[in-house]
Amino acid sequence: MIEKAFRPLFRRFSKLGNRVYFDKKDFPITKVLEDNYALIKSEFQKIQARVGDFAPFQTISPDQIYISNDDKWKMFFLKAGTIRFERNCQEFPETMKIIDAEKNLVSAYFSVIGPRKMLMPHEGPWCGVLRIHLGIQVPTDGEGCALVVNQEEYRWEEGKTVVFDDTYEHLAVNMTDHSRVVLFLDYMRPLPWPLSWMNRL
Repeated sequence: MIEKAFRPLFRRFSKLGNRVYFDKKDFPITKVLEDNYALIKSEFQKIQARVGDFAPFQTISPDQIYISNDDKWKMFFLKAGTIRFERNCQEFPETMKIIDAEKNLVSAYFSVIGPRKMLMPHEGPWCGVLRIHLGIQVPTDGEGCALVVNQEEYRWEEGKTVVFDDTYEHLAVNMTDHSRVVLFLDYMRPLPWPLSWMNRL
């Protein structure tokens, strides 16, 4: 795959180094997200009763059904590249103000992992973006709710962000009795020119 051919190049010349997890202090948007966590969560709670109607992952990306093949990983899209899901965005006016104000955010959606669910190990397709999660709803009934990237574990916290390179093999697990919800964002990897131009292209 041509996407994998870029990984060594982008990782080598990344302005913030080749890491699995990144220091969120290098991404000012993470503080904005955390400062506005209560607002974002309140907007999500208005549609929470409709989670059952959200699209399961494998209907969006059927070629990756090996990651999840049931209805326990669902998504509610706001933005994906140049595509905006306007009806969805209208339900998140304040959240979208935050997202639209940051030109380096190229995708945004809510990711819901249901109870007793594990996403199988996988790698993200494009090394030109870094992934940000903002914990919106994180179960506290037990310790079985975590993200593992390149064998390094992170436990989500409500109102807290994490930044990581999802092109390293990773998995997510929720072995609790409640759903886990994060705001899931893709951020353009900081790169020098002309790699930054190639990345956006």
